[in-house]
Amino acid sequence: MLLLAFALAYLGMTLLCLTMNRHRGALLRADTRLPGPAIIRSLAVGCFGFALWLGVNSQGGEIGTVIWLCLVMLSGLLLVLLLAWRSRWVLPAVPLLAACGVVQAVL
Repeated sequence: MLLLAFALAYLGMTLLCLTMNRHRGALLRADTRLPGPAIIRSLAVGCFGFALWLGVNSQGGEIGTVIWLCLVMLSGLLLVLLLAWRSRWVLPAVPLLAACGVVQAVL
């Protein structure tokens, strides 16, 4: 469950990153249309909320919240490192992490 929570935290960070013009230009083609920033931010908040729910559901209230905060921090660190050195890997990492998280949650 925690890998899926990490994938959702990374997706939330990536969505927040796509609301900035600089990162949107680096990650997407110029002709790519996205919904408004408010919709993207609300999707990011939903991802963070679902990741928090997964952490609390699997580890309990106190430890689950602390683990969720650590997962958000680590996903932000991974996103920053990928943006700095391998920006082409940012978007393909989202479905890869999500698939690994679903497989780990099922097993």
